[in-house]
Amino acid sequence: MKTLLAAALGALLLSGVAQADDCHQQLAAWIEMAHPSHAAGQMLEDERGRYRVDAERSTCKVWPARPHLTLLAALLVREENDDFGEADLQVLVLDNARQAFVARLVEPNRLDWDAIQVDELTFDTAPYRLRGDDLAFGVRISRRNSSRVNPFHEIRLHLYELDAQHLRPLLGELPVALFWGEWYTNCTGEFSETQGVVIITERVGNMGYRDLWLKNTRVERRMAPVDGECQTVEQSTHRYQLPIEYDEERYLLPIELASDPL
Repeated sequence: MKTLLAAALGALLLSGVAQADDCHQQLAAWIEMAHPSHAAGQMLEDERGRYRVDAERSTCKVWPARPHLTLLAALLVREENDDFGEADLQVLVLDNARQAFVARLVEPNRLDWDAIQVDELTFDTAPYRLRGDDLAFGVRISRRNSSRVNPFHEIRLHLYELDAQHLRPLLGELPVALFWGEWYTNCTGEFSETQGVVIITERVGNMGYRDLWLKNTRVERRMAPVDGECQTVEQSTHRYQLPIEYDEERYLLPIELASDPL
C-alpha cells in the first residue's frame, strides 16, 4: 500500500511539473494567438493605438483550482523612453481543451513605469474564496529600481473574478511587500522591509463579499561597521493590520495606504 501511495504521489507531482512546463513552453504560441503578427516583430494596433507585446515579461500558470484553465498575463507596451514608458496589463483565461480564450481584460496604463520599472509578473492562485464558494485569483506586479544607494522593490497584488466569459477586477494596487534603503554601499545605512499577508475573514460584507485584513510586519534596521564587520546596530519590528472592505464594485484600499504604502 505504501508503495502504491508513493507511486501515486510521484505521478501527481510529475503531472504538476509537466503542466507547469507545458504552460511556459506554449506561452509564445498563445501570445501569437492573442496578438497575430506579434512573432514577426511588427508593431500592432488596436482601439487604443499602436503597441507591442513584451513576451519576455509575460507569464502564465495553470489554475490549480480549475486545472482545465490556464491564466496568462501580458505587457502591452504603448510607449518606451530611456527613463519612462507606458504599458497596459492584459489578463487572459485559456480553455486548455479547446485552446481558446474564454475571457480577456485589458487594464490601461496599469504597468506604466519611470525610474521604478516592472520587472516581473506572477500569478497568485491561493484559494481566494471572497464570495460564497466563488474563487478569485491574483496577479502580483513586482517593481524595482536600479539604484545601489537607494534600492527600492515593491510587490502589489491585484485580484480578479471570472464570471462566465468576463474578468472583473476586485482589488487593485494592494502593496504586499516593500523594501527600501539608504546607504553608502559600504555597510552604513538604514533599511526597511515590510511583508503583508491577506487574510479572508468570515464576516460577509456588501454584495456578499467577505471582509479582508492586510496583516503587515515591518522590520527596520540600521547597519554600521563594528570591529571591521558589517553588523545590525539597531532593529525594530512593527506589526499592524488594516481592514479592506468591499464597496459597490470592488474592494477599497484602506485610507492609510494613500499616504503610506505599507
